[in-house]
Amino acid sequence: MTSFKRKNTALIISGMIMGGIISAGVFAYFSAAHSTTDVSPANKTESRKVLFWYDPMYPNTRFEKPGKSPFMDMDLVPKYADGDADASGAPGIRIDPTQSQNLGLKTEPVRRGPLQYKQTFPANVSYNDYQFVILQARSPGFIEKVYPLTLGDKVQKGTPLVELTIPEWVEAQGEYLLLLETGGTGTQIDGILERLRLAGMAEEDIRRLKSSRKIQTRFTLKAPIDGVITAFDLRAGMNIGKDNVVAKIQGMDPVWISAAVPESIAWMIKDAAQFAISVPAWPGKAFAIKKWLLLPSVDATTRTLQLRLLVDNPDEALKPGMNAYLKLNSESQPMLLIPTKALIDSGDEQRVIAVDEQGRFVPKQVEVFHESQGMTAIRAGISEGEKVVASGLFLIDSEANISGALDRMRATAHSQQGDHP
Repeated sequence: MTSFKRKNTALIISGMIMGGIISAGVFAYFSAAHSTTDVSPANKTESRKVLFWYDPMYPNTRFEKPGKSPFMDMDLVPKYADGDADASGAPGIRIDPTQSQNLGLKTEPVRRGPLQYKQTFPANVSYNDYQFVILQARSPGFIEKVYPLTLGDKVQKGTPLVELTIPEWVEAQGEYLLLLETGGTGTQIDGILERLRLAGMAEEDIRRLKSSRKIQTRFTLKAPIDGVITAFDLRAGMNIGKDNVVAKIQGMDPVWISAAVPESIAWMIKDAAQFAISVPAWPGKAFAIKKWLLLPSVDATTRTLQLRLLVDNPDEALKPGMNAYLKLNSESQPMLLIPTKALIDSGDEQRVIAVDEQGRFVPKQVEVFHESQGMTAIRAGISEGEKVVASGLFLIDSEANISGALDRMRATAHSQQGDHP
């Protein structure tokens, strides 16, 4: 009996010892597991070393402690010693989504479409030099009468200007009549008439000579076209040489309207349908463009081309010297377009900040073609459908400058270009 009790006591003690050992092992196992799983990303973040705090709006100002920014109503952001926690060697930087949203960072997709160009240029009305005549007597003589005309007067074709006596014409007429009376040959007679034409005698006066067979001593010079007198400075009793100008007359229909346009948009000017003319003196009035021409030379100072339009002016509403405005409305062939505000232009290069598949902000160098209406056409450097930062570039710039990421991104981009020639 005593032996049985001893055996039971030994079994109970052994069970207790084994239970304690097992409990200790289980406790140690779960304690280790618990300590491992309790290290959350937040705890990891707390273990990172903070160099300083800063306001993304004023990245060059550093603070030793966290808190509210003295510049903006927002919390200061820590700058860690290890930089980007998820740095993988890829070019670019990552910005906290909450911070991006608070500062209004927005992206726009790269799209393909025509670049719209709408611009209004100052212009001016001038005489049409295609309708410009200089009237001369072609032979020396005397001014017998000047009709009451002066600069700026409108004249119709055939309006008399001055009456002249020209001895050379009188002498040639006498030779002509003498040949007729003495039986001169047809060649001789025609030669005299041709000499009168070359000396400046009007065809009307030659016909009168042939029909009347009388010498004319006074001749009337008349306006050869409709227009405005721009030079006329003769007086009765004056002598006139064969080189003296009797009058200058310029036509008024059509007129020229000229404007200086940038040489960079010459490729966008295609036809007259792109133009619209407005004149402050005649608000709301439409003017028909007959033809247009880009003059061949460029102004070396302003880098502009002269655009000349030939405009109908039947009612002479357009006066030379008037101010006008030329509206150009054109569009290009489809090309890659981004918002102009997405472009970073340093002078030496143009870049955009693109968003890659991992959500990182990556700078890309681009080739710019042209800019208009808030959009910029890109030749190369990005693809259709990519997203670029269009608002909040200062945030990307401040983050990149603080961490030195921009230099690293450029270096990585250049090395990748070197690996793939």
